[in-house]
Amino acid sequence: MRYVEIVSTDPDSFGDAEWGDLRQHLSEDEIAELGMFLVGNLGFHTFFGSLKFYPMFAPDGRLVSQEESAAIYGDTPESLQGEAAE
Repeated sequence: MRYVEIVSTDPDSFGDAEWGDLRQHLSEDEIAELGMFLVGNLGFHTFFGSLKFYPMFAPDGRLVSQEESAAIYGDTPESLQGEAAE
């Protein structure tokens, strides 16, 4: 989990000690697979976070349109909730 946090928040601080820790638990192939998984997810969330994207489901589980979701969840879409606090 530490690897995931460092790579997603401060990748430049990931150094030899962290690589050594990873290699104690994972093979090179597993490290590469984990890295590709993180890149895909981080890129996906970064892209969707730039959109005004409301949740697809209402709190009761119904699939709703973006317009209905906006009416349910308010002016700030889910993808921008973190920015609303800034």
